[in-house]
Amino acid sequence: MVLNLVFIFLLAPLFAWGLTSQNILRYQKQAQEKALWQDPQWIKLGHYRKNLFGGYKSPLLGNFFVSENGSEDPKAELFATIELLFNKDTAQKSQCRYLARTSWLKNVLAVDSSDLVSCSERDQWKTQLGAQEIYIIFAASDLSSAGSSFGHTFLRVHNPKNTRELELLDYGINYAAVTGKDTGALYALKGLFGFYPGAYSMLPYYQKIREYTNLEGRNLWEYRLDLSPEQVTFLIDHLLELDGSFAPYYFADDNCSQQILELIEVAKPELNASASFYDVTIPIDTVKELKKHNMLVGEKLRLSLQAEWQTRFTSLNYSQKKALKEIVYAKTQTDLQKLSTKEQAEALEAILSYLAIKEYREEKDLKEEKYPLSVARAKLGPQTEPLQIPNPPSPLFGANSYAFYLGYGKADENEFYRFKYRRTFHDLLSDDSGLSTFSHLEVLSADFRYFSEKQNLDLYQAVLVKILSTSPITELDTPLTWTVDIGTEPRLSPYVNLGAGYSFDFPLFKATRFSFMAVTENYDLADTAQPHFGVEGLLMSKTSFVRSLIYTKYLHNTSQGRGFSEYGIGLSTDVRKSELRLESKVRDNIPEWMISVVF
Repeated sequence: MVLNLVFIFLLAPLFAWGLTSQNILRYQKQAQEKALWQDPQWIKLGHYRKNLFGGYKSPLLGNFFVSENGSEDPKAELFATIELLFNKDTAQKSQCRYLARTSWLKNVLAVDSSDLVSCSERDQWKTQLGAQEIYIIFAASDLSSAGSSFGHTFLRVHNPKNTRELELLDYGINYAAVTGKDTGALYALKGLFGFYPGAYSMLPYYQKIREYTNLEGRNLWEYRLDLSPEQVTFLIDHLLELDGSFAPYYFADDNCSQQILELIEVAKPELNASASFYDVTIPIDTVKELKKHNMLVGEKLRLSLQAEWQTRFTSLNYSQKKALKEIVYAKTQTDLQKLSTKEQAEALEAILSYLAIKEYREEKDLKEEKYPLSVARAKLGPQTEPLQIPNPPSPLFGANSYAFYLGYGKADENEFYRFKYRRTFHDLLSDDSGLSTFSHLEVLSADFRYFSEKQNLDLYQAVLVKILSTSPITELDTPLTWTVDIGTEPRLSPYVNLGAGYSFDFPLFKATRFSFMAVTENYDLADTAQPHFGVEGLLMSKTSFVRSLIYTKYLHNTSQGRGFSEYGIGLSTDVRKSELRLESKVRDNIPEWMISVVF
């Protein structure tokens, strides 16, 4: 009897191993029969992308793949995964490591329940997280920050228990480049050519709010994704198995929005929205693409502290603004005391809003400055109405990031037809919904002109990048207005134009801004440079129907030793989904005008 027990005890591990091996072979046989490595969800789970030769390649690096060739061979990765997950020696650790893979295999294979393990720690964590819904968040662009020029998207994992303001207790899922402290040209070049690793992270949502709406002054738009609670759980499971993995981050294409789309597609593989982006992935374009697929439910705007401050500040009169300046710089309230009670209340509310932003941006504790101002405001009683901040237009209805221009015009009495393609993003006459107001961000465009009399088609201008940032100065802040314009004109003759100055807002129409800059234009850089130095003024305004631009500049041509002027006007309006614009200018006494339709 004892010998029999010893015999059974010795044989038990071998018997268990044999059973494990049989099950692994059985599951692999089922996978083979169903060709599961071609299943869309398995392809999405590996973040595989088809290459030019019909094969697959995943950008993920780190510890994500089980097979040595897993990043390029979905079949090898699938069979290696089955072997790892259902081996008795590794099942506990691997199944709790690869939660989404295990969940998917459990659904597509006839898995014996005895081959599945429990992951109590992770189940408990997910229960506490309580994720039932996921929102995609679009953070508006901010040209004053290079890393924010194109906007940003990330996800919010929502627990239904966190209702109303408690939703700040939700968690945000972000994909971002790990850039360290790099700045300037090094930051841009490394980001463009994929030298930064990109990785997913999960942070409390209130921290994301603090980062975007408080620190950077960017409005947030929130859209609930049309995902079932089961799909939300699957996405969270996959996010957990991505721990320790990363991918090269490219600012232009393989960026935050591309990876967020791929993450959503893991839960809903039939979506395939990420395949719509071939060259550049613009954050707002990805949100619009999700709308096309009916993936967005509702819209919620979360205004920034900057929007509150600007609304309060622009409603103040001259005396109130003067009082604010005195409080901030002289630390006295002499001018404040000269105001009426209601004016004092409005000014104090504005200055408290300003100091709240300053606290975030300068990471200073300003309690000593805020306390006496708060007490002074409280003593005045209920003098003001609740603040009404005008909502900016929804970015979903803004202009496309790319555009085709078809136009007709005359330059020095020569008729021409215009054909222009702008890859991204917008110019001063475009609808700037969801973008920096009165800004110009143009990347990769080509403007051709066909002169009918000469029967000649020429490249008039090609733009590599053109940026104009025009943050207005106030009594309390003096942000710099700047511009950089790099391209070729005429044909392939390179140029670099630069400028810097200041901008001012006026309470006219829907919005009006004036910018004044010192500028330099530098043409023919491949041959004999012709530097020009001068000044430029721009008056930009918009109503609900028309956007307008009036500008004038004076330039001194150093190579010819003479000066000349340029002035022009532009008007644009939206006609259904297109834009109609009229532009006219006179440069060095040579007139030019054109009318264009922008699609």
